[in-house]
Amino acid sequence: MKSFTNKVFKNVIKENCNITNIEFSDCTFEECKFLNCNFTDCTFCECKFINCSIVNMQTNNVKMLLSDFISCNLVNIDWYNMQSIGSISSPIQKLDKCYLKYNTFLKLNFRKFNFMQSSIFHSIFMECNLFESNFNGCNLKETEFNDCDLQKSDFRKATGYVVNLLNNKIFNAKFSSPDAINLLQSFNIEIED
Repeated sequence: MKSFTNKVFKNVIKENCNITNIEFSDCTFEECKFLNCNFTDCTFCECKFINCSIVNMQTNNVKMLLSDFISCNLVNIDWYNMQSIGSISSPIQKLDKCYLKYNTFLKLNFRKFNFMQSSIFHSIFMECNLFESNFNGCNLKETEFNDCDLQKSDFRKATGYVVNLLNNKIFNAKFSSPDAINLLQSFNIEIED
């Protein structure tokens, strides 16, 4: 297995390729693009991605631990497949001003996580710990939350979310008008102006 530690990768563009047997530790990726790539037997430990695009990432035995994403485009990624079994740490340590679309977050620990200033479209959070997480001001267009702990989470000024009141824990969560009306979708009722 090839191993890189504290290495900076700039302007790397990989498209429709296979990336196998590589371990990245404390590496930084700047202005890189990974488009429709298959990653197999790879590890990303405490890496930083800045202004990167990762689209249609396919994974097989890939582990990501506590990585930072800053001003990145992250499209069609299943984060559950990249977490270490039995680990209490998330693959993602930081999301700052990122654009996410068609992402799947299953059984991940985002306790007290700050999603502020990120746009998360057409994605799903399922069975995640989002206790005291901050979605304040996020654009969450058609992003669904199912069987999540959203207690004390902040959705003020967030838009577009779909939170099922029947299967999420939302005690002391914060929402603001007019988007709080979306909370009633799970009851299949009609509301007129």
